[in-house]
Amino acid sequence: MADLENSSSPEVVAEEHKVSNSGGAKKTWAVVGVVILFIACVTCWYLYNPKSGLMSSPAKQVGCLDSDVIYALDEFKNAEKEIKEFSDKKAKEFDKAMKEKNGKEGAEAELQLLYRKLQNEVEVNRNKIIFPLNNRVSAAIASVASSKGMTVILDKRIVVTGVPDITEDVKKIFQQKGELKMPSESEDSTKNSPVAYFDQNIVRKLKVFSEVDIKLTQARTDMAREYEKKAPKLSDSEREAMQREMSARFEALSQQMYAPLYQKVNNSVNKVAKDLGISLVLNKQTVMYGGRNITDEVIDTFNASLIGGNTAEGDASSSQPSKDDKPAASK
Repeated sequence: MADLENSSSPEVVAEEHKVSNSGGAKKTWAVVGVVILFIACVTCWYLYNPKSGLMSSPAKQVGCLDSDVIYALDEFKNAEKEIKEFSDKKAKEFDKAMKEKNGKEGAEAELQLLYRKLQNEVEVNRNKIIFPLNNRVSAAIASVASSKGMTVILDKRIVVTGVPDITEDVKKIFQQKGELKMPSESEDSTKNSPVAYFDQNIVRKLKVFSEVDIKLTQARTDMAREYEKKAPKLSDSEREAMQREMSARFEALSQQMYAPLYQKVNNSVNKVAKDLGISLVLNKQTVMYGGRNITDEVIDTFNASLIGGNTAEGDASSSQPSKDDKPAASK
């Protein structure tokens, strides 16, 4: 879904800035997502193995859903448009504040407070718009799964073959008029599922990541100003070389600050899975229904790993989790 962002650029180096997520952060997190997706595709063999997988037991059924079809419905398109308009408005507020406060004493602390305030406003607005739709989708999926005796529904993108596709059934129920309620037995029927998941989007909203976002946004601003100051005196080829150098410099800084955090997240997931005896953990976005949510356990383990150690090199090294640095995980 749309984050608090607004970007434009003089050539490669952006003059305006993405507030809730830097370009480098998106690239790095995208790599993590690809790795998770690859692992999911490989490990899903476990689900369908006739000797050891879920399908080996008649009581445990797996289905799949094409989420792209569901989220392409008009209801979601209209919601996304409304969310983006509000997000862009708040991004402009932050850009204006950054330009006004740049170089002033205490500016960094003030910008961090403003960043979190605006990000919260965007999130509240997003939740207000999208939660009712997501809840309706969840109820539709649960209803179909329950009627078909399925305990786990996976995103179709990680399924090659071998499980029923319930997309059209879910679409039909979602678009029916009237209220949809989650089947009462759905939660109990998935408590002991051998599939677990964690929500990387919730983890990504922890304070320690927001602090790195702020520092990278400021670094991008400084580079943009440096470019604007030097570019008029340079030839076209020199400007292109400067753009490449700045892009590489920003990407290196992003990797330097985020890589240790992502490694700690991965280590936390592995530890929780081992402690709970779980052999398969997927990203929440690939588990449409069922499974065991270990997001809270991952956050607790991740926060514990930050105490007494550096979270990242450079400016991020002093970040420590606060007692309230734990967003509520979606169940």
